[in-house]
Amino acid sequence: MKTIRLPQVTIEQDNRTETDSALMVLGGREPSPLWLSELAFRGEVWAVDRGIEACRRAGIIPRRLIGDCDSASAESWRWAEDNGVPAERYQSDKDLTDFQLALDIFREKNKDRVKKIFLTGAWGGRFDHLWSLILSFLNFSSPHVPFCIADEREGLVLMEGPAEAAFTFARRPKALSLLSFSDICAGVSIAGVRWPLNEVVLRLGFPYAISNRLDGGQRVRAGCESGLLGFYWVWDEA
Repeated sequence: MKTIRLPQVTIEQDNRTETDSALMVLGGREPSPLWLSELAFRGEVWAVDRGIEACRRAGIIPRRLIGDCDSASAESWRWAEDNGVPAERYQSDKDLTDFQLALDIFREKNKDRVKKIFLTGAWGGRFDHLWSLILSFLNFSSPHVPFCIADEREGLVLMEGPAEAAFTFARRPKALSLLSFSDICAGVSIAGVRWPLNEVVLRLGFPYAISNRLDGGQRVRAGCESGLLGFYWVWDEA
């Protein structure tokens, strides 16, 4: 089992392939500096435009900075450049989002090194931005593995079947949900919750198993036999 520790939650997952990790800090809702600085798995860190603000406040010097500088301050860009961070600046009139550009560049720079990708600074803001981000992340080409989107308020872990994971929460989340990101997720199970499931089918076109909660303990097991399953939790909806 591979153990990944985020602040307030520990994830244990079957380690089918040993991979390095990479964290992209985006320009959506900013994670708290304390939460970001406490991440234990960070590995290679990239900042995407306004994500450099979060990195700066957390004292994290990223490996690379990418964006059109339309949302991050010039002061933070200078801070990155003064600390030797390679910065790739684009015009704001472009066909791709900053995140899509970052994914393309990441793919080019990591042709021969498989990475498990984490995102933070992704939640919040406009729906069209979040929709573009989620779809771009889900369709990020192999061999890299889109794995997690999280901050101190909510998180989403992706599991491609057959897969199983255990989640241990230091603080009880307000709600848990299982979401199918493929047409069909088969053999879906979840235990340790008020409404368990055992080898059921979830469908992309009919979201069903939402707003579950822990049942007594702090540990949940979830997985699927096939398809792409999302395990979502939320602590704070405000």
